[in-house]
Amino acid sequence: MAKKMTPAEAVELVSKYSEEMPSAVASKVLNDLAKLIFIDDGFEKFCKKEGNDIYALIAGEAENPSEKFESEDEADKAVTNHPKRYLNKSGIEAIDIIELFCSGINGGQAFNLGTAVKYLARLGKKTKNVQEEWKKVKWYIDRLMDTDFVEVQKV
Repeated sequence: MAKKMTPAEAVELVSKYSEEMPSAVASKVLNDLAKLIFIDDGFEKFCKKEGNDIYALIAGEAENPSEKFESEDEADKAVTNHPKRYLNKSGIEAIDIIELFCSGINGGQAFNLGTAVKYLARLGKKTKNVQEEWKKVKWYIDRLMDTDFVEVQKV
């Protein structure tokens, strides 16, 4: 994603992407995270577990998911470059959302946040085991929160 965006444009893009996610809970987490990070300058705030409503929701879903999904797309498994589980009808791909969230951070923080966003983006699309997907989101967010905070440069 080469274009620089304002915080409002970033939140709007995330919202547009999340409209078509099969998981309403994952969509809410992604949207809340975007508002906190891009609008409220809350990356450092997000990296603290205490009083973190988004983290509490992720942890709750990892323990007991509120949504169930019955099928996975067998035809999508073999696709390498643009799998449908990462693409919405508007043509926005999860990689665009991941790069947006990770702009301005480096190393382990970027990897952990990007991977958590990836699992959120495909939740309910790749596997039937939604609880395992939520556990992966939580695991990467836990790792993100356990790293030393570095200042995030806004786009």
